[in-house]
Amino acid sequence: MSSRFRLLFIVVLVIVSISIAAILIAYSPRFFTPREATSRVNNAMVNEFAMVNGSSLISLNMPIYVVGTSTLVQKLVNIGINQSFIRSVGLNQLAELPNNSVIIIDWPLIKSSLVIGDPTNKVTINLTSSIIHELAGAIAKGDIVGIYTNGSDEDVVEFVLAYSWAVATNNRLLLNLGKPSNDYLMAYPIIPVNTHQPVVIIVRRVGIGGLVIGPVYLSQLPMVITNMMKPAAMVTTSNVIDTEDPCYAEYTKFEGAGYTNPAPGIYVNGNGTLVWAAPMFSQGPYSAYGIEAYMDGNGTYYWDTCLVANNLITETNTGLPYFPINVLGYEAYTESTTMYDNGGRVDYQVGAIDYYSGYQLFNEGITDALVGDQTGAFNTNSWNPPPTSSTSSYEVFLGLDLGEVPSVTVGIDLPLGGSETISASQNPAWSTVLYDTSIQVSNITWTFYIGYGANNEAFPNSFEDRTPAAVYMPNLSSPYIYAQFNIDFENNAMTAYYPCLYDTVQIIWVDTTWDIVVVPQSSGTVNLSQSGLILNNVNAPPNTYITGIASYTTYIICRA
Repeated sequence: MSSRFRLLFIVVLVIVSISIAAILIAYSPRFFTPREATSRVNNAMVNEFAMVNGSSLISLNMPIYVVGTSTLVQKLVNIGINQSFIRSVGLNQLAELPNNSVIIIDWPLIKSSLVIGDPTNKVTINLTSSIIHELAGAIAKGDIVGIYTNGSDEDVVEFVLAYSWAVATNNRLLLNLGKPSNDYLMAYPIIPVNTHQPVVIIVRRVGIGGLVIGPVYLSQLPMVITNMMKPAAMVTTSNVIDTEDPCYAEYTKFEGAGYTNPAPGIYVNGNGTLVWAAPMFSQGPYSAYGIEAYMDGNGTYYWDTCLVANNLITETNTGLPYFPINVLGYEAYTESTTMYDNGGRVDYQVGAIDYYSGYQLFNEGITDALVGDQTGAFNTNSWNPPPTSSTSSYEVFLGLDLGEVPSVTVGIDLPLGGSETISASQNPAWSTVLYDTSIQVSNITWTFYIGYGANNEAFPNSFEDRTPAAVYMPNLSSPYIYAQFNIDFENNAMTAYYPCLYDTVQIIWVDTTWDIVVVPQSSGTVNLSQSGLILNNVNAPPNTYITGIASYTTYIICRA
């Protein structure tokens, strides 16, 4: 696992005297050390997850254009796509396809034109390849574009697609007075998948300066395509949006502010960018379109993250160039009837915006830009939600003061009759200095203490840094500018409790990375440093979007 702060409950079994029956569950902060846990998922659980998210529930009745071999075509047929709808095409035919088409491309067919060098610690991407032009043209006219590859290639393929999107939308940084620079701006999340499984890295533009991007397992592909082809739900005109997932609320509002049916061509967008982690997996009522990340007989875990940026580059009073961003995390756990009947409960959830992880990479020379808050900017008003001893609801916000990015307000409500205690901390509370500008690069962590159960209901939470933060770029003359930081999630639940017998605790965790890249239009190549990429999901269960899961059983001895 990458170096970062984490909370871990260490379950200690204490066998006590015959007059005492107790369980001791102790916890402590864990700083930048690997989590020693294994994935414990049986085949029944994996099959259940695949069936809920797979082709058995969704049938696509639209053309699917495939740039690839007959083997890839057969894999699409195997997940339930009618072969009569699959059309094999060449790359040079993409421009001729109807707007809003669905295109799946086999990575091995285009990799040699895009990847110049592929050593152990660095990958060089050829930005002058004609493949970029073909991908950008498809993205510009509203196509859903997916690249079929291994999970271990996620970072490289996402960069290629994000760069193609930036070219398609002409998404550039803006200088003072709104004058476009020559630098493309892009961001994309590295979402945990099982690195031994094939995935489809999927991308679609949203409005003018918006992007939906991320990996999809083949079994989820029909559902994701179907949901992405649907128009965004109408949002209310009131200040508060009636949905739990703030990223979905922002997406619906952002799409409504731009082109819903873009025509072919290159656009000069405004000064706002939205990037949403590959959504639209869920059909359930608890997470409008968040990532349905893991399911077993105890319940279902969801998470989501999105990032908005103001493209306008400015300077601190000491001359350090920067542009502001606002990032948000969302998570929810739905407790099944089985878990509830077994005496289960959700104990606590953790969410973290980890600027310190990015500082470590910057300090090691792996990245050359830094994400954080100017010292003094992050204060008691920046915590959202703020620490509280007891609450059943609160509001989160996104897109604050970021130019043309519409802001949304979303209400988070716990199950009826429940409440939670929220604590907030900076672990570590770190700062650094660039250009005589002091920047806070803390790990900002929220812990949501719940401690109760609810039959077939969801426990949602969301968190954000309202400052907002910024991407600081010490050297604008670099061939390209590259920054990273992490967003982490954790759900801790007692899945069963039988007095005088045993209880079982389950921990699910997710570590995801945001990459932010600025590439001058004149650049011919970009080097992606593999050592800086957080690919710590080798042990992720098949067909899931989590980093890991662990279960512990504590036996309880009572008086005879």
